[in-house]
Amino acid sequence: MTEAIDYFSNHRFKLRFPWSLYHRPIVRELTRALAEVSGSRVLNIGSGPFFELEELDATGKRFTLCDIDSRALKLAEELHRDAVDGAHLIPEDGKLPYADASFHAVVSMDVIEHVVDPLPWLGEALRVLKPQGLLFLTTPNYASASLCAIENTLLELIARTQGFSRRALHPTKLDGAKLGALLGCESVERVVVKPIALGWVLAARAWK
Repeated sequence: MTEAIDYFSNHRFKLRFPWSLYHRPIVRELTRALAEVSGSRVLNIGSGPFFELEELDATGKRFTLCDIDSRALKLAEELHRDAVDGAHLIPEDGKLPYADASFHAVVSMDVIEHVVDPLPWLGEALRVLKPQGLLFLTTPNYASASLCAIENTLLELIARTQGFSRRALHPTKLDGAKLGALLGCESVERVVVKPIALGWVLAARAWK
């Protein structure tokens, strides 16, 4: 994964209006997905500070966090303290420092679009997932005309005021068919992809 743009400070806006129109439905969908997981160990890849944990109904679940940004992990540990089992810095190539079949669920919210070559990244996510475990992914839905319009106008303008452009921010732009096909290339038993958040987000569940 390559990430040349530093927008660490933008994490704090996720659950504030109007950004919450995009992100809060993800939290609700993740709550539903985790309710289907019988085990307790959950890995969040590309967790950032994991502000979503404050609104997530995940009774009985224990989270391990990993990210390429040490500042995000430091903030996550300060915010959540005993609520997480660990917060680990990972390399940008996506290699995970966990044994095979370590987690009952693997979660990654709006990360895969930042990955230049998503297949090896997906392979790592599935490697650390237990058999019958759940992989939960979200990504912007590039089949949504309104999302594309907002990204190319309003969000691009905001980005430029912060000193960067969004043009190369998401090297892997997915729609439902592409995401389903990508997951279908891996060793998963069943894949469900659906649009949420006004159709701007794709939420995928895949069972190993």
